[in-house]
Amino acid sequence: MIKKVLLVASEFPPGPGGIGNHAYSLAKYLARRGIEVNVLADSNYAGRQEVLDFDQSLPPQIKVRRVLRIWVFTYFLRLWFLFKLVFSKKFDGAIFSGKFSLWLCAVLKTLGVKIKSLGVLHGSEVQMNNRIYRAITDWGISRLDYIVPVSHFTHSLLTPKLQRKPFKIIENGIDITEFQALNQKREVSSLKLKGDPVLLTVGNVTYRKGQHRVIKAMPEIIKRMPEVHYHVVGLPSCKAEFERLAQSLNVDQYVTFHGRLPKREDLAGAYALADCFLILSENQNDGDVEGFGIVILEANFFKVPAVGASGCGIDDAIESGFNGFLVDGNDSVEIAERVQEIINDREVFSQHAFEWAKKHDWAVIVEKYLAVFEGLDT
Repeated sequence: MIKKVLLVASEFPPGPGGIGNHAYSLAKYLARRGIEVNVLADSNYAGRQEVLDFDQSLPPQIKVRRVLRIWVFTYFLRLWFLFKLVFSKKFDGAIFSGKFSLWLCAVLKTLGVKIKSLGVLHGSEVQMNNRIYRAITDWGISRLDYIVPVSHFTHSLLTPKLQRKPFKIIENGIDITEFQALNQKREVSSLKLKGDPVLLTVGNVTYRKGQHRVIKAMPEIIKRMPEVHYHVVGLPSCKAEFERLAQSLNVDQYVTFHGRLPKREDLAGAYALADCFLILSENQNDGDVEGFGIVILEANFFKVPAVGASGCGIDDAIESGFNGFLVDGNDSVEIAERVQEIINDREVFSQHAFEWAKKHDWAVIVEKYLAVFEGLDT
């Protein structure tokens, strides 16, 4: 029986990031099963007080060791705290999530530490152009006892040798309990989204997330729905570039960048106000790819259907024709047609989206992780 687990993650809330949200949900639901979870993670994109407040809100079964980023010393701190944890406690297994976490696993196993090891593979960490980084990451994956890709697409990115390792595809999930509570709180949000229909993307404003592809499709969408408005929520990494793109296409008055919303109830409010969610993720030449697209499930919970780009991990997050559509992210006509089809049959798509979200509840997902752990040899 699993009683104590080590979770090594490259991200962890309250900072943003899909890997961090995945790690947090996994830790929380393991804790609900009575398992002690010791988390080793960086603290990114969040203030010190915000981190302290978040950690104090965690259940007692989750213990977090934060690694501060101090230039090159960060790498040594990660190693130091990892070995300190491993040799101070007896863990029934370890979960490694994120690129550098996989590297740490390689060092740990190469030095002879015996521990059940499971690696969660999200996508970008196994598709890097840097040969040295890719080789080290492959080394880390090779030392794992078991791998858990979050999508069939992510598994396909592995080398043929690594694809032969024991694996189980376990899709991302959402915390239905959390979103039910957020749904009740969203009325306190002052967020207003104009437009009819309201289109929404949530995620870091980057070429990988594909907001630029939505903007390129806006002239075609506007032809069909003149009152439409596109709302972009997330870290404004490429905001200036995408604003210039919108201006060049004369659609800037139809696009609003909101930045990162500070409160979860504001995010819930954004989802609830949307009519269609768009995530036209684009695989990048440097290996940055979309491994799954958890925000699709979040939108689906609020009965918001999604239009997503095919050819990446989103293929597993959308059942085309059910909770939304998969499209060619560069085909503006197809994108506009699918958005319009959803709007015209919104009630049916909305119900299907909600059903899809419930199938991906973390209460269901965590059982799959526990089954993997219990099936591993010591």
